[in-house]
Amino acid sequence: MRLSKIRLAGFKSFVDPVTLNLPSNLVGILGPNGCGKSNTIDAVRWVMGESSARNLRGQAMEDVIFNGSSARKPVGLASVELVFDNTAAQLAGPYASYAEIAIKRQVGRDGSSKFFLNGSRCRRRDITDLFLGTGLGSRSYAIIEQGMIARLIEAKPEELRASLEEAAGISRYKERRRETETRITHTRDNLARLADLREELAKQLQKLDKQAKTAERFRALREEQKRLDALHLAAQLQALTQTAEPLLADLKQSTQEQQASLTEIQQITAQLEALRTQFSQATEALNLAQAHYYAAGANLGRLEQNLQHQQATQQRHQEQLIRLEQSLAESLTQQTEDQAQLQTKILQLEQLRPAAATLEEQLAQAEASVLATEHLALALQEQWQQLQQALAQPLRQLHSETARIEQLERQTQASQPRRDRLQQALAALEQDDFTAQQQGLMLELATTTAKQTFNQEQLEALNLQLQTQRQQQQQITQQIEQQRRQLSNLQGQLTAANTLQQAALKQDQPAYQGWLQSQALDQYPRLATELQVVSGWEPAVEVVLAKHLTALGVEQLADITLENLPETGLALIETNREASAKPLALNPASLAHQILAPQHAQSLAQHALCSPDLATALAQREQLTPPEFYITPNGSCVGKHWLQTPSQSATGHVLERQQTLRNLQTQIEPLQLALAQMEAAQQALDLQNRDLEQTQGQAQLASKQLQQQEFALSKQLQQIQQQQAQQQQRQQQLYTELHELAEQQTQQTLDLASALERKASAELTSLSLQAEQTNLRLKKDQQQQSLQNLRSQARHLNTQQQKLTLTLHTVQTEQQHIQQQLERGQIRLTRLQAQQAQVLTELAQQTESLMALHTHLATAKAQRLEAEQALQLARQQTQQLEQQIRTQEQQRLQCTAHLERTREQLATLQLAWQTQQVQTQHLQEQFALTGFELAALTQTLAQYPNLEAIRQDLAKTSANIERLGAINLAAIEEYREQSERKTYLDQQNADLVLALETLATAMHTIDRETRARFKETFDLVNQRLQEMFPRLFGGGECYLAMTEQDLLKSGVNIMARPPGKRLSSIQLMSGGEKALTAVALVFAIFALNPAPFCILDEVDAPLDEANVGRFCELVKQMSEQVQFIFITHNKTTMELAENLIGVTMREAGVSRLVSVDMAQALELVSE
Repeated sequence: MRLSKIRLAGFKSFVDPVTLNLPSNLVGILGPNGCGKSNTIDAVRWVMGESSARNLRGQAMEDVIFNGSSARKPVGLASVELVFDNTAAQLAGPYASYAEIAIKRQVGRDGSSKFFLNGSRCRRRDITDLFLGTGLGSRSYAIIEQGMIARLIEAKPEELRASLEEAAGISRYKERRRETETRITHTRDNLARLADLREELAKQLQKLDKQAKTAERFRALREEQKRLDALHLAAQLQALTQTAEPLLADLKQSTQEQQASLTEIQQITAQLEALRTQFSQATEALNLAQAHYYAAGANLGRLEQNLQHQQATQQRHQEQLIRLEQSLAESLTQQTEDQAQLQTKILQLEQLRPAAATLEEQLAQAEASVLATEHLALALQEQWQQLQQALAQPLRQLHSETARIEQLERQTQASQPRRDRLQQALAALEQDDFTAQQQGLMLELATTTAKQTFNQEQLEALNLQLQTQRQQQQQITQQIEQQRRQLSNLQGQLTAANTLQQAALKQDQPAYQGWLQSQALDQYPRLATELQVVSGWEPAVEVVLAKHLTALGVEQLADITLENLPETGLALIETNREASAKPLALNPASLAHQILAPQHAQSLAQHALCSPDLATALAQREQLTPPEFYITPNGSCVGKHWLQTPSQSATGHVLERQQTLRNLQTQIEPLQLALAQMEAAQQALDLQNRDLEQTQGQAQLASKQLQQQEFALSKQLQQIQQQQAQQQQRQQQLYTELHELAEQQTQQTLDLASALERKASAELTSLSLQAEQTNLRLKKDQQQQSLQNLRSQARHLNTQQQKLTLTLHTVQTEQQHIQQQLERGQIRLTRLQAQQAQVLTELAQQTESLMALHTHLATAKAQRLEAEQALQLARQQTQQLEQQIRTQEQQRLQCTAHLERTREQLATLQLAWQTQQVQTQHLQEQFALTGFELAALTQTLAQYPNLEAIRQDLAKTSANIERLGAINLAAIEEYREQSERKTYLDQQNADLVLALETLATAMHTIDRETRARFKETFDLVNQRLQEMFPRLFGGGECYLAMTEQDLLKSGVNIMARPPGKRLSSIQLMSGGEKALTAVALVFAIFALNPAPFCILDEVDAPLDEANVGRFCELVKQMSEQVQFIFITHNKTTMELAENLIGVTMREAGVSRLVSVDMAQALELVSE
């Protein structure tokens, strides 16, 4: 499998769609720094599933989208596609049969990330699973970017192990093992929860078993009680039937006697009806007069309100006129001040302009002086260059003599074999220089100690922060519990009040609710739920509208099908009739004014007049006209001839309870919102605490590791110090021998005297010229200082000129601002004068309106006086007719005295008959509810001597039921359901235990396979590394070592010793040595499990020419099996490439491609 194409669009600097064709196994990518070469590696890593923006050299994932440049706008989508050639069917799995495989990733600025596999949408995991075991991945060893060489060679043992695992192809096993561990954890959690459920169910079943047996006993006793109740009712019905016939005969005789008496008083009744007709007509006349009186009073009130409104408006206009006059005065004053400021600014401009002209002349003179001084400085520079050329000859002679002297010294040293041996021995000791190692260890020890101190401080800070977080969590938990208790209390109150309200409004009666649903009326609101009453008048409104509170508000009664009406009664009220009718002429004292909504409820209370208390109502009852009556806030009613006070339970407090429900709901909603916010804060603190605890554990582990490292470094430092002391003693001995040898060579030094004399002569000549050069340098420096002073003076004059120009510009700006302010002030004066004229006109119009209102008010008062007189006359006529009716009624009472005595006798008989019938009907209804047959129970009555025997058996049965106590009738069904659930949970528990054993077996199999493959891969890579390292270094040794015995957990260290060096740690290697070691490791892994391709980003940067040659030779050899794509600036590496791709950035911020086929290029050159 080989990477054939990379398509980019909108990714980082590749804004335009481009395609990188990779036709060969050696492809080089070239270009200057910053042109976007490394973006191609980021693209490959990103499309293969990289999820960390930091690993893509960004801060957020949207940083991979082209963010615009000086000439281009940002784009909204980044897309990268990799096309693989799979003709060799190297890729296993379902895609082995595809000759070409394309993976693609897109990301938008909205954060949406999409993956595609051969054009089909897929998950990121599908991409990573596709390359498991192939050596490819977003963070695999096949992609080596800048800085990764150092990270690879300095990687932790665990990180280096991950590379070997990928090479061994066991990454898929680790993924499966991780999934298996997760499943085992979830299974164990499920088992724990299941055990709790089974234990709880077992306890519940024990309780339910007892309750079910008690419920069965209760059912049997309850059936016996029903049978005895029915038998008792049958006996009572039998006794009532036997006494009914004699009572019926007496009732018929008394009825005939009463009929004769009634005929006698019919004439008196006819006369009384005529008088009542006249009284009704007089009452209508009285109502009409009263309506005229009320209308006149309302008209008078309206005129008085209009008069007050006009007077208030006139007062506001007068106050507005005063404010306008004040504003006019202030504006005139401001105009005068602005005019004075304008004159001041004009004078300042006349003073500043001459000073500006003077500064401009001085600046021109200074610039001329600077130009002249610069010409003198150029002349001195030419003299300096001539003197420099004259000094060159004696300097060359001096260098020649110095070289001669060095040659004589080398000859002297070469004649001394002993000195050579001594120096070789001393050099051998210096090669084992322990000072650098000691300094390195001391530095590393100091660094480790500092890290340990910092880690301890960080650990203490984490402990303090965790303690603070836990205290905050405890406080929030307490607040949540308090909020929950308060919310539970309010919800309990709401439930209780809602239950009472439903009972009061018949919402708990299934038959009634069923009828409403059948008529599609169950969604209509009840009047009690819509009423809004002035506070304090709820009991009064509830008394007046008692029978209407449960009424349903419907649009039209004609639309309701009134069939099969419920036995509990029905109340309906039209909601649209009042809206379409004329407004009610309500009495100002009517209770309807205390009903704020709905409007159709006001007509039901129009005849009830409000009175503050019972005494006032009794005193004013003579003013009432039927059907009016007074009502007090507590619900007491007073008519003209009657009084009714409510009992303690006369009202159901429906309206008060409805308001309570609204208040409770209003309190519950903010509590629920606050509780949700607190719970969210608690969850956030939980997450923070878990993160802090995890960080704390990591810090403690790091502290322990640092302590171990500090101890090891101290021990190594002690060993190095002992070796250094031995070395210093040997060096001192060698220095002594060399000093003795130097005394013997003193004679040889005399031969150098002549050479030294010639060297001295050349030095004198050069010193003379250098002195002259020094004098010239002083003149040159003085000239430069003078030039700098003149330039500084010119800059100072230029600065003064700029300040003066700025001041002049500021004064001109202020002058323009004052002129504009004067113009605005004149406009404001004109506007204020117009407003003043308008207010004067409105005041004149309002004065005329007030005079007209006074005239209308006098007319209205006269009309109300006439209506009041007509009302008094109508009341007198009504009272006279009422007196005549009372006289006729007294006469009728005298005539009916005899009739009453007859009626009493008949009433007694009727009452006895009705009582018997009611009892019989009541007993029949109760017996019908029992469900027994009367004929069957009549035969059983013969077993009981009397009714008392039945009552005794019934009492015994009831006593047995009472002794059973509270009964859970649902226990039988609950016991059956919970038993079935217990059986199901037991089966589920067995399944989970079996699944857990299966998962454990799978984990052992995976671990066994992982150990075997890892050990085999480790040995092979170690063998390859030991072969690759000497090839790259020309010697030396390198090998891998495990940190632990456990093959599943052991990390991997790399140990390397370049030729001629004995390094105790790989950290002491140079950058080039580290790079070659990392390349050797990567190529060793590739030799074992070659990935389809390998990307190298400037890996050859730290290598010298010799090492680059060996590196290129190895890459060329491995390219027979692996495709290499490398980014380089080295010419030797460029020559290795079969295809070159140039990345340029001619347009700022936009990368473009230029491709060259080296084979074709060479053919063209040869032609």
